[in-house]
Formats: sequence, C-alpha cells, structure tokens
Amino acid sequence: ASLAGAAAGIKEARAENPPRHKSGNRPKVVVLGSGWGAATFIKGLSEEQAQMYDITVVSPRNFFLYTPLLPACTMGSIEERSIVTPVRQLIKGKAKYLEAKCENIDTTKKVVRCGRAGRGAGPTDVSYERFPDADVEGKLTFDLDYDLLVYAVGAQTNDFRTPGVKENCFFFKELPDAHKVRAQITDIFERASLPTTTPDEQAAMLNLVVVGGGPTGVEVAADLADFVNGDAGALYPELMQFVKIRLINTGDALLSTYDRAISDSSVEVFRQKGVEVMAGYRVTEVTPDTVKMKRNADGEEVQMSHGMVVWAAGIKEHELTANLKASLIELNEGVSELNVSSLKAPARGIITDEWLHVRGSGGSVFALGDAATVRHDRTVPFAEQLFKAADPEGIGAIDMFTLRELFRGASDEFPQLAETAAYLSEVVEPPTQDDPRLSGFIKAFDEGLKREEEAFRKALSLTRQTVGDRTAKKGFNAVASDIAEIKVDKAATFSFDEFKALLERIDRNLQAFPPTAQVAAQQGKYLAGLLGAGGPPRAGAPPAGAGCGGYVVGETV
Repeated sequence: ASLAGAAAGIKEARAENPPRHKSGNRPKVVVLGSGWGAATFIKGLSEEQAQMYDITVVSPRNFFLYTPLLPACTMGSIEERSIVTPVRQLIKGKAKYLEAKCENIDTTKKVVRCGRAGRGAGPTDVSYERFPDADVEGKLTFDLDYDLLVYAVGAQTNDFRTPGVKENCFFFKELPDAHKVRAQITDIFERASLPTTTPDEQAAMLNLVVVGGGPTGVEVAADLADFVNGDAGALYPELMQFVKIRLINTGDALLSTYDRAISDSSVEVFRQKGVEVMAGYRVTEVTPDTVKMKRNADGEEVQMSHGMVVWAAGIKEHELTANLKASLIELNEGVSELNVSSLKAPARGIITDEWLHVRGSGGSVFALGDAATVRHDRTVPFAEQLFKAADPEGIGAIDMFTLRELFRGASDEFPQLAETAAYLSEVVEPPTQDDPRLSGFIKAFDEGLKREEEAFRKALSLTRQTVGDRTAKKGFNAVASDIAEIKVDKAATFSFDEFKALLERIDRNLQAFPPTAQVAAQQGKYLAGLLGAGGPPRAGAPPAGAGCGGYVVGETV
C-alpha cells in the first residue's frame, strides 16, 4: 500500500448512528433556534427524511430573519416582510414548533427546560415580556427530552465591557434593533430641522457613528450612506452639509476575515460614498452625546460628538452556552480530562469537532452557526500515528521525501499540512538510488502524479471547502524557515521530536471560520445531509469540513 493510503484514515468519527428513543419510537431531535443554521437544517431535510425523526423546533423568535438585508430594511430600501419567513412555514410537514425560550440543558438526562410568560397584564397588553428570565407569576415551563440536540441559538453582541455601550448605543442583530435605529434616524433629522437648533447642534446631531469593521458594521455604514445620498438628500437638502457618517474600526483593515483586496475595495467604496473610515481606533467610552476613543498607533485620546452610535464590534457566546458547557463539564469530569479542558478553553461558542459534534457530548449534541466554534483536529495529538505511518519499520527517523509523501497523503484529513507538502514538493526530489537512467523517468512520473493530485484537488474545491481554506498561508519562505529552525543539525532525516515540533508550528496556522450567515447556512445544509442519510457518521466518513463551514455565494433559505 502507498504511504498516502497509510496516512489516510488516521482520524475516525467519534459517534455511531443515533439510537432509537427509549420509548421505541423515532429518535427525538430538538432544535434550539430559528436563525440561519437551524432554518437551513430544516429546509435541507426532505419531508421523507424528516419523518425518520421526531423533530421539535424551540425558539423565542417565530420567524427566520434574512439578516444580510436587515440594514437595507432599516433604511427603507426594502420592506420588512421581504426578509422574514414564519418558522411554521419552514417546518411544515417536517417538525413541530414551540414559541418558547430554552432556559436549561441537562446533558446527563438529555432534557431541555423551556419557558415563556403565560399572558400580559390584561387582554389589551400585547407588549408584555414574553420570555422573562425570572419565575414570574403565570410563567409556563415545560421539559423536552431528546436523543439529538441541535444547538443553534446564535450569539450575543459583545460590548467588551466598554463603559456606556449598553446605555447609549444601538445594537444590530434583530428586527426590533432595526426599528429602533430607524426611529432614531427619523427623530434626529426632524429635530435638526427645527428653527431652534443651532448649526453646531446640527453638526453634532448629524454625526452618525458605526463601531465595528466586520460584515455587519460595513453593511450598516453602507446603507446609511445610501440613505443619506438618496432619500435624506431629497427630504432634508438643507441639512446635507452637516451630515457625517463615520465607521470606527479597532483593526487596520475592514472585513479582516476576508481577503485584503476586499478590504481595500470596501475602503474605496466608502470614500466614494462619503463615509469616513477611522481605522486603528479603540472606543473607550460612549456617553449620551460623545464617543471617546484611543488611537492604537500612539495612544492619543480622541473624542467626538454624536447623534447616534450603532455598535457592531463583535459577538460573544450566548448566555445559554455557559449553561451547556457547565452541564457537559459535569458529564465529563472523571471520564475525559481532554474534553473538560477543551470545554473550559476560551472560545466564542461551544467547541465542536469537524462533524459539528459538541465535544464531550458523545455525539448527542450538534452545534452550528454563531453558537459554535469548529475546532478542526490539530495534528499534534495524532503525531505518533502519523510518524508510525511513515516509519512502519520503527527506525525512528523519516527522510524528507517520506515526509513529503506523508504530508501529501494526510492533507485531506489535515488540510493544514497542504502548504508544507506543496513546499516539499518543490524542493525535495524523489530518490533515484544514484541511477542516472532512472532519474528522468522517476522525476517525470512524480511530476505527473503531482499534476493529477492538483487537478483532483481543484475539482474537489468546486464542491466543498475544507478547513484548509481557513488555514493562514505563511508562504514558502516561512515554511522553509520553520524547517530550518527545527533541523538545527542539518541532518537529512526527522526524528520523532523534530517531527512533532514541525506539526506544532503547522497547527498554529489554523483559523476559525468567521461568524457569518453563509457559514451557518453551509453548516445547516451539511447537518441536514448527515441526518438525512440516517445519522452521524461512522468511522471513515468525511468530516464537516467537507460540507460545513464553507461559503456558498447566493445561498438562501
């Protein structure tokens, strides 16, 4: 067998197909959430596939929201009804829906507790708090048991404990947030139009600030600019000289999770639209009428007046995620210290493997979208298996050509190895056993094999995006430097310790997928295919990297 074949299959899936429920009925699947991940998962199941399970969707929001168009809806470019779809319409013929909020998850008993308020203060009270955290009078609570839990509750806006943000900024995640921003903009322009408002007050009032250079902040700033240059210019022409839109970003580049060319293009578009991009500034406080900042380059403190601040600086884990982690830690204590340490590690959401299994859940909990952080397996825990695959005779050393072939063979399961494999393919010649008659033939054969391999990978990339697409590319010079620093003795072979040190450096290049609608939708689609085929993967099945976490341009629910 080839070394590539020996290197393949190092990892195994960690769960079997779901057992039937203890009652003997269909496996019970509880889906928490109604966002991109949950909605795409339900949509991806055919009615026939859904009937293999008893599916219940629980969410306090009874509609799916097409979030990429939320800024356009805020500014009136499109109608609100165009970006919402009732959950009951999505699940028709596939699942049940309960409008409630999950309050607790018991992973030992496999039970979720949900609740909501019973009714308002009177028959005309329609604005009551439907999902109170406290045990108020009349609150309704119920338990649901599950065989599989699909955890897709999303995330919460992160204020980074910046003083004044909660009190003086508008968040931008849900439809009510858009309503509030729209109301504020209308109020600002109308108050600025009054004869009692001075020019200085108009300038302060009409300074519209967006904090955050990610997808949400960029979209909000862009739609604000379109509104100002369009409807506002026609309705309030006398105020246009005072209007300023400023986008504040802590980093030096907008949309930092994307290619730098996209960032540069967005800055140019903003320049044309009249949006001032303030890169390299960290907001330190927001008061009712002032934004205080510190410039990263020199620490200089800056402040400006504002009429409105939209805060889109990032997200943090949902409050329920802490509860889920605590339950899983309790389940794994004394059983798997690796799972416990993984669950305690800092992360934006609950940690999953490539198959979207939540670590430590035994395959009974899947997490996707903003609620999850997909941690693709590092190579270091598999260092011994990989080394043995390359050194079956137990010599204790592998040469550069064998290392090259190992990395090329294992890069499908560990895509972070691909760049080092490509570098070695450029600099390492196949062995010729000093026979000049064979050298030309072997080199030509090796190059042909390499072309076939590259063609296969290109074809594969058209249908899937793996973790390799989220591996930071260091460049061949950096790869060469890593190898040179590890191989201080300049020997032609790698010992196990040197091999493991190289893997540690390679693993540092792994990056998490960005929290976007496209990523969540692709994960939901992957999970639907997984369960639609009969359940979680068995050993040797393709990882979630083969179908989840990628980008599908134009993917809609």
